[in-house]
Amino acid sequence: MPVTIFDRQQVTAVTGANSTSTVGEPSLANSGKYILYSGNWYAAHSDDHGATWTAIDPYTFFPPAHGGFCCDQTIHYDQAHDVTIWLLQYRVDAANTANTLRVAFKKGGFAQPGTWNFWDLVPASVKSEWAGEWFDYNHAALSNGFLFVGSNMFSIGANNWSRAVLFRFPLQAMADAGAVTFDIFETTTHGSLRCVQGATDAMYFASHSSMTSLRVFVWPDNSKSVTHKDIAVSATVPGPMSAAVPGSANWLSRCDTRITGAWNGNGIVGFMWTSNQNGTARPFPFVRVVRLDRQNLTLKDEPDIWNDQFAYAYPEATSNTQGIPGIGVFLGGGQRHPAHVVGFRDDNLGNWVLAIAESSTHSPDQPKWGDYLTCRRHAPDGVTWIASGYTLQGGGAIADVKPHYVHFGIGDHRPAVDRWQGV
Repeated sequence: MPVTIFDRQQVTAVTGANSTSTVGEPSLANSGKYILYSGNWYAAHSDDHGATWTAIDPYTFFPPAHGGFCCDQTIHYDQAHDVTIWLLQYRVDAANTANTLRVAFKKGGFAQPGTWNFWDLVPASVKSEWAGEWFDYNHAALSNGFLFVGSNMFSIGANNWSRAVLFRFPLQAMADAGAVTFDIFETTTHGSLRCVQGATDAMYFASHSSMTSLRVFVWPDNSKSVTHKDIAVSATVPGPMSAAVPGSANWLSRCDTRITGAWNGNGIVGFMWTSNQNGTARPFPFVRVVRLDRQNLTLKDEPDIWNDQFAYAYPEATSNTQGIPGIGVFLGGGQRHPAHVVGFRDDNLGNWVLAIAESSTHSPDQPKWGDYLTCRRHAPDGVTWIASGYTLQGGGAIADVKPHYVHFGIGDHRPAVDRWQGV
């Protein structure tokens, strides 16, 4: 079955605005026709399946904190508890003491009746030994019972990495607008922890131990203890990445090997990241994929995504209710301007089935792109996916960045889409 793109809409409320960037970091989630969408420095919502959009100013939508709103937003929707979740990072204050990581949440979709609440995480208020540190590079994922919020922490001033942390919040307390309670996992040896999307009774998350080894962590919903296992994998090539288009800047100059995509489904736990080119065999950067048997965390296979004519980078993934991973990823280089690609894994065919959601007309004037994409299950149908992305249209400047919303699935998912159209 091919990829079917059911809908693709530009997020027109922020197109060409000063808040857009080729470091786009777009995120999104939906509850029926209600969509909340964010980028690095902007946000917008739609109440009609993406046909029209209204801009939101993340600098002023919530009360101020520390040095004011910064960046690195993440959006989620928990269908089981009917809660929209909005993660925002704030700047270090003028006194260089701390910043805030805000977890905002409300019952229902963005524009449905209901009050926004939020829990603020401030390093020294969480743990006294975190004083003098700040949060950066955040993400969020859900299990049956919990919201997981991950972040790296750095020393203020020297800006040295100190630890990675993962917070676990009970979703029922969020649905009830209850008191702040959370569990914490932290590590000073493994950074940029990445949680799977589509977790059920346990959260799986991972980080590189080396370029040939993953450390995979397991945090069951019914336990406060985290276990881990080290998995030997094929080598990832680090180093400066390049996939320049003639006459344009190298759009992958900022890209690195952090895990950016992870999913759980059909007895498989999968992780994805960008690798540098591998000699003449794979002459462009590509997406490393590692799939593990969920029961015993043994290596199943490594079905990488690559092409000898252009690069793939910045992958993101989530499983649908059938356990099939849908993905969003960028391609570009050689003779191709950056393009946003969506697709899924077809194990019957043994390959990734991909389709271009939108191609750029230009490459960026500055050597910047990334740092992540978002792919979510569509709510309420659960079997199709929605994805955030962006391209350059008409030029390579920031004003030419066009964020977009994509709703996609497999060819035989059309009946599921038809069922929710009136929601």
